[in-house]
Amino acid sequence: MFRLFPKKSRECPIDPDMRLWMEQAFLWLTRQFREIATRPMLCPTPECFPIRYDGSKESLLKTGEIIARQMDIDIKTVNLELYDEHIRQLSNGFGHGVWTAVDKDDGGTLTSGLYFDKNKKGIYDILIEKGNLNNPENLVATIAHEFSHIKILGEKRLDFNDEQLTDLTTVIFGLGIFSANAAFMEFKSFNQYGHSSLGYLKQREWGYALALYAYFRKDSVSDWVKYLTLNIRSDFKKSMDFINANKDRIFMEPYIKK
Repeated sequence: MFRLFPKKSRECPIDPDMRLWMEQAFLWLTRQFREIATRPMLCPTPECFPIRYDGSKESLLKTGEIIARQMDIDIKTVNLELYDEHIRQLSNGFGHGVWTAVDKDDGGTLTSGLYFDKNKKGIYDILIEKGNLNNPENLVATIAHEFSHIKILGEKRLDFNDEQLTDLTTVIFGLGIFSANAAFMEFKSFNQYGHSSLGYLKQREWGYALALYAYFRKDSVSDWVKYLTLNIRSDFKKSMDFINANKDRIFMEPYIKK
């Protein structure tokens, strides 16, 4: 018999090529970091981050210590410092940088964090833009992204930089809530409305990345999905619907770079 009302197909909320790339990249990361099944998800709560966020450097350092533990990084090998977003870093080709002032009106893209490979003393220099101190979730997301460079580049898992893969690494290490929320943040005032973004993955892609994380771990997501912003939560749920309706395809189809 024909259905009077056929079941509506569940479409993937992200680009098909991006979906395949993300699934294969996710599998590669799980082979590199096998603790994903047991590593806890960190949430924006005092239990996970018992820190007084008062705009001080101390709050930066304490946040860095928590994230380093989460990502199996020896914090003693990291030098965390602050910088002003209106100072631009230029590479000199020797793993260090030359600093110059940025014209606030030139339309150039400003950074939120900077990663430098190990110096002669075996220390990674991680610079965090000081404006992040005013937003704890942004601070966590930025540190997690820069620490992900340590896991991928610093630990010699790849010899080239892939910023989208670096973003996805934060999900593998249970820091995806912060990265996803920072990807789309609304702000409202009496006469203004807008949004800001952070990171290299798009909003819907973060939703799909978190859905892959939940699916891979066979997570009961009710304990952490409530911390996602409404937009990310919606994209996450759409992604879960697609994954649950296509379990025979997820992680099974090859990605062919065009």
